[in-house]
Amino acid sequence: MPITRSAFQRYRLIDEVISRYPRRYSKQRLFELCQEKCGIRSISSLEKDIQRMREDHDAPIAYDKRANGYYYTDPSFRLLQLMLNPDDMEALDYAREVLAATQGASVADELSNALQKVRQSLDIIREVKTDMPTRRVVYVEERILDGNRHYVPILVRAVNQNRQITFRYSKHESDEPAPARKEALPLRTLHPILLREVYDSWYVIGYDEKTGKERTFALDRMSDLEITDNPCDVPPAVMASVSELFEHIYGITDSSGPVEEIVLSFTPLRGRYVKAKPIHQSQEVVLDTDTECRIRLRLAPNRDLMMHLRSYGEDLTVLAPPSLVEAMRESLQATLTKYR
Repeated sequence: MPITRSAFQRYRLIDEVISRYPRRYSKQRLFELCQEKCGIRSISSLEKDIQRMREDHDAPIAYDKRANGYYYTDPSFRLLQLMLNPDDMEALDYAREVLAATQGASVADELSNALQKVRQSLDIIREVKTDMPTRRVVYVEERILDGNRHYVPILVRAVNQNRQITFRYSKHESDEPAPARKEALPLRTLHPILLREVYDSWYVIGYDEKTGKERTFALDRMSDLEITDNPCDVPPAVMASVSELFEHIYGITDSSGPVEEIVLSFTPLRGRYVKAKPIHQSQEVVLDTDTECRIRLRLAPNRDLMMHLRSYGEDLTVLAPPSLVEAMRESLQATLTKYR
């Protein structure tokens, strides 16, 4: 059961005193110490704390009438070995939010899955690590773990606490020359709503009070991020729009067009990969033969989807809608002109 910071301080003191074997502390003496150190108000409050330690944390606390004092029936027991302090619990809450965002709700709800992955990683390390030089047997994709990822827990905290954030932002796409110093960038204010990870990059989506619309910002272009004391005040319509945003788009860029039925035809080999790793949660297989794998998506076409579809090259043929077919044709023709 989660405990408050003040309760944790009382439990820590009680645990410290009771563990001073063979010395015994009477109920009155224990109360006086808790009153002096933690501000406890009555002996009955002390009795409740001891009972909670027994019930919630299996503390083997007993009372020795002859010595007129409390003691642990197991002298090796220490409560703090079994408890998480409030800072630990807060950190785990933030970690759970990050796990939910990156690994899915099932991993976040069952931390044992994450712990199992850690155990498996350690097993691999133990098998690979030897005292003798040897060939490399495990290859992983090297990732650049920067991009202001340290902002993720800060933004999770801001969303959980419903507080606005301020930051400076450097745009990639801008007609204006970039300022010589980041300090010259204007300070922005945002009501954060959710975080999104796409292609190993993080984004925060929130309500921009100046424009009255939702806005998306890349963490790798943010600087001087701070949480303010001002509460978020997001219009219900904007909140609903952001909540449904990623149900109908691929990637992070928004789309001004409607949601359409997108039909894609893949070669059989590429189709097996697409079935194993769907493009979007709306994906469904409508045809799967020895010559073709055809899938259907329900999405609003956007720039990110176009970039992804182009990556399939000759293994893909876009069949519908006509507007997306034409956009792909124009894109491919423009690409071919660069090779003439």
